Amino acid sequence: MQDGSTAAPPANRDRLRYIDTLRAIAALLVVWLHSVQAFGRVNPATGRNWYIDTVAHVDVGHVGVVVFFLISGFVIPFSIKRDAAAPARAFLVKRFFRIFPAYWLSVPLAAGAIWWLWKQPFGGRELAWNFTLLQGALGYRNAEGVYWTLPVELVYYLVCTALLLTRSLFDARRVAIASAALFVVYAALVPTFGRPGAPLDYDGAQWFLNLSIMLWGTLYRSHVDARAELRKLDGVANVLFWTLLAGYVVVLPLLAWKTSTAYMQNSLWTYVIGFAIFLVGTRLVRIETRVTDWLGRISYSIYLFHVIVFMTLQWWLLRLPPGSVGRTQPFWVYVIGGLGVVLVLATLTYYLVEKPGMRLGHRLAARWEARATPAPAAVAAR
Repeated sequence: MQDGSTAAPPANRDRLRYIDTLRAIAALLVVWLHSVQAFGRVNPATGRNWYIDTVAHVDVGHVGVVVFFLISGFVIPFSIKRDAAAPARAFLVKRFFRIFPAYWLSVPLAAGAIWWLWKQPFGGRELAWNFTLLQGALGYRNAEGVYWTLPVELVYYLVCTALLLTRSLFDARRVAIASAALFVVYAALVPTFGRPGAPLDYDGAQWFLNLSIMLWGTLYRSHVDARAELRKLDGVANVLFWTLLAGYVVVLPLLAWKTSTAYMQNSLWTYVIGFAIFLVGTRLVRIETRVTDWLGRISYSIYLFHVIVFMTLQWWLLRLPPGSVGRTQPFWVYVIGGLGVVLVLATLTYYLVEKPGMRLGHRLAARWEARATPAPAAVAAR
């Protein structure tokens, strides 16, 4: 048996491969949006096609984010070892080292590719605060636009921790009530959007909706996976589970239809599409292939680094003469070429940064748990 202080994370024989497929789909949807934004300007002769036109009508990137949020709810709480000596602290340590190492690597690269390369101001203070992931809360800009989702993830981890410490995380009724309360707050805020004195703007109110669907993903795990360590969905929990699903896929479209804001209409519909992809991918069509396994594993690095690659390529291509070979290729050449670079970089980052970070997080969590575990003599004395 390995010493707990040096143990590496065990191989996960129960890894849900179809969830890796959904991670891959979510990441590629975000890539789809930003590839159009980055490469649409390169060749002046680029015509319109379904790939470009879809982005003009649907925020496919936000669809991918909704899928990511549902996956987090589906997976994250069940990674907590409830019988550990210090489950909350171990969970937070492991999640910290899962999120931050690759993120820290991306911050200066994002500042360079998105701001400095284009002679746009992005100061040292902004850069420094970006390393903390507190930049948005303190009024500083993100080095990269996709960073807005990461604080939502971190707050969800804190919500899970709070529910764990109050013995509520694996109580379906309490999780359902928390999810419903967040949805009700969001729905109550919708009529105030755009009005003077509104308590929150649309982006601020989205926090309640996003956290609600993440908790719903936790409930959904117990609905589809008999091994999930969550008290059975029955009674109040079952009613709220189905009522919330109706709220996400019926009420949100009605809210979108009632509002005159095109941005909000588009955004609310992305939740419906995201739910559809997630439900189909977990119930009807569970795709499990080696390719999607790989894409799912590197999906976080794809998410962090694709804009950096695309903006760097765009900067280089736009400096070529308009009639040159580099500026006259079909749109698909730029997309496929850019995606190829992203996949290579994401794979390297996964093996050189993400995996070592995860191993370190597991080792530190194991040491913490070992210190918190009572010695056999003390247990016997009790």
